[in-house]
Amino acid sequence: MRILFLISFFLVTISLFAQDRNSYEQAVEAFDEENWDFAISNLSEWIRDHTGDADAYLLRGQAYQQMGDLVKANTDFSIAINLRPEHAESYFIRGRTRYQMELYESSIEDFASFLKLPKGETNQIIFRKSPGESGVSQIMTAQNENPAEAYYHMGLCSFELEYYETAAYYHNLAIENDPRNPNYYSEKGRALGRIGENDLAIESFEKALEIDPANQLATQGLREVNNGGSEELLAELDKTVEENYANAQTYKQRGFYRMNHDNIQGAIEDFTDALRLDSGDPETWYYRGRAFSSLENYKSAEEDYSRSLEIDGQNYETYLARGQTRYKKGFLNEAMADFIMVVTLDPSLATGYFHMGITHHRLKQMDLACQNLQKAEEMGMTQASDIIEKICGN
Repeated sequence: MRILFLISFFLVTISLFAQDRNSYEQAVEAFDEENWDFAISNLSEWIRDHTGDADAYLLRGQAYQQMGDLVKANTDFSIAINLRPEHAESYFIRGRTRYQMELYESSIEDFASFLKLPKGETNQIIFRKSPGESGVSQIMTAQNENPAEAYYHMGLCSFELEYYETAAYYHNLAIENDPRNPNYYSEKGRALGRIGENDLAIESFEKALEIDPANQLATQGLREVNNGGSEELLAELDKTVEENYANAQTYKQRGFYRMNHDNIQGAIEDFTDALRLDSGDPETWYYRGRAFSSLENYKSAEEDYSRSLEIDGQNYETYLARGQTRYKKGFLNEAMADFIMVVTLDPSLATGYFHMGITHHRLKQMDLACQNLQKAEEMGMTQASDIIEKICGN
């Protein structure tokens, strides 16, 4: 009788264990099929009898995250971390959730912890897709996680906290670890645009579009930088100035926005304030020179371009702008010297040869004029064609 009881107890125990294991396996299968409700139901049943299973909390938390219940997801991830604080991947998963919850400081701390801790050998599935996105989720396993994603999210958080220089720094680290992801360049460009580094921002956006010509963030960012920024940015800059927290970059960025929205006098005032705080920025001298030139104040424009070139003598755009100003003033030999510098610094720039050509024409040097205009035309500058027909004949 005793033997029969032990056998019966043993069979019941095996049966209960099999039922438990079956509920976990069903949960994993449902999770893989993105059947979040069924996965949560089975994981909750499993957790009731296995309260120390950190992987189960991680899996259920991700199911909650995919359903958009970020509070429950954050709770499950925190329990998993309390159970297994040395597990780096748990911090990564919770960091993304806290970013979605706009808990940016806490999110940065989680990603920093992820980067410090050694990575495990688990096959825990991590879904890249955020709730609300269309299309099939891309999945990865934790041991293959690249630090680029952590730096990328730290950059996103820093941007939301308005730490734009820090954001650009983190996105640059992401690029160093994964140079083929266009979003890293786009977000770096967005951060650089907020601190007035427009040339570098444009460079980042163009790199993103080189990798992915359909990248919408880069397309929009490039348009905004070329247009001086967005209205949201202008409101942010105005607020910074009003609260007396403005630095040279604040004034330069607002001046650039105003210049591109036909408030030239306001732009000059901002560039002047920027130069008062930082007279060693060649870009600000260049921008103020452009503003003066648009008002046909060529004397002041030439002076500002010259100050810019004293600081950075390798910028062909500034030589081109000063050459155009000198050309309009009738200082043709001085203009020619600038245009020669343009083609010296960038021999592939058709506009340099074009401006050399029209200056040679004004100097009555017809052979040289036609040679340079024809070179500009060969390089794709259609504007040269009409002039060639008029002054060079066949």
